[in-house]
Amino acid sequence: TIPENKREHYLHIVSDETKRLSRLVRSMLDLSRLQAQGIDESRKTRFDLGDVMGDVLITFEQKINARGLQVSVDLPEKPVWTKADRDAITQVVYNLLDNAIKFCPVGGNLGLILEQDGQKARLRIRNTGQTIPPEELPLLFDRFHKADKARSADREGWGLGLYIAKTIIGAHGGEIWATSENGVTEFTFTLPAVR
Repeated sequence: TIPENKREHYLHIVSDETKRLSRLVRSMLDLSRLQAQGIDESRKTRFDLGDVMGDVLITFEQKINARGLQVSVDLPEKPVWTKADRDAITQVVYNLLDNAIKFCPVGGNLGLILEQDGQKARLRIRNTGQTIPPEELPLLFDRFHKADKARSADREGWGLGLYIAKTIIGAHGGEIWATSENGVTEFTFTLPAVR
């Protein structure tokens, strides 16, 4: 019933949707495993959070340049070491930075701040743009929650990125939260710092 000249178009749509659903199922399975078993100690290694932050930032270079964002990076003089599943923490930084870039207006400001406070490593990712209403903040990390329609219009996604980040950080004994006021939104997470 599909005309020959439209067949390729519809096959691409079906293929894209199948891939998207496959990613959703994979994410849900990963989350279930993480919640049931926690982080396997054998996957934990000692690494500098600054290296992870830099690696993830480089992956977004084209998106940042295309949107004309001004980026500031604030790193301490010494490495900030943690012992964690590096791939999982990379996913957290990726999810937070991806959100910050999406919601930062063209020409806006993006900031990454890494610091160590005693036994805690703290990473903050902030962006200028529309403020998240205070009543929305406690819900941001809920599974399948998407920000209010004004911030999420024409956005793809399942509302899992922040939930995944919360689950990973919690499994590592850290905390994650968000603030949003005066046109600046900031997501912060902590992990245990090691020597």
